[in-house]
Amino acid sequence: MSKAAWQLEAAENNADLYQHMFEAHGIPYERSKELFHTTVPPLPFYSSIVTCLPATKPELINDFTRTATFDVYVKDSFAVLPLEQSDFKKLFDASWFYLTEIVKADTAGWEQIKTARQLEHWEAAWKTSGNQTDRSMFPPALLTNPNIAFWGYAEAGKYTKGFIGNWSGSSIGLSNIFAGTLSLQDLQQIAGLLQAWQPSTPIVGYARGETLHSTIQTGFETSGNLTVWIKQLSPS
Repeated sequence: MSKAAWQLEAAENNADLYQHMFEAHGIPYERSKELFHTTVPPLPFYSSIVTCLPATKPELINDFTRTATFDVYVKDSFAVLPLEQSDFKKLFDASWFYLTEIVKADTAGWEQIKTARQLEHWEAAWKTSGNQTDRSMFPPALLTNPNIAFWGYAEAGKYTKGFIGNWSGSSIGLSNIFAGTLSLQDLQQIAGLLQAWQPSTPIVGYARGETLHSTIQTGFETSGNLTVWIKQLSPS
């Protein structure tokens, strides 16, 4: 596959994660080949609109945001939309990554989250790592979804590292990584766990900063850029 094809794959896989999360919370959404979007406030840390094709027209974004009564976040999965012309401000840039090579690593200490109590502890650790919100983000119903899974690294009775994998048939999405200091060994173990979960399936996702640097050092390759934008609700 070309890098452009890997970027398309990663964007589609990311939209799958959105779908799993929104359905678990009962948040209405619409999904087409071009867009995943909701007309109500999304979950914390999630965008209102996610593009799934690079040819998405800015007019589509503007149509959805014109009547919004809340701040609108847009994930431009291909970093091509000139949204500053529509009063959006850039929140951050990131890069998509993919991994096709098989990784072998000692994964002792890691466990897949299976119970509601484990998931509660996992979410508490995820929030403590910097994802602060008062909202309960990961309902136990997600544990019955065969296409999404959680892993945590247990130390002294609590999770100190963790991540989410979501399977879309042709790829595994890696997201929501948390760790005090993310090491290359951590990423090798994460890749090994995902590949054991869904063998012979490439891993995709996105990252920025030190996390992106570490994924590249581990053997992941980048396939393109994305941009997250915000249009804040104008006070009346």
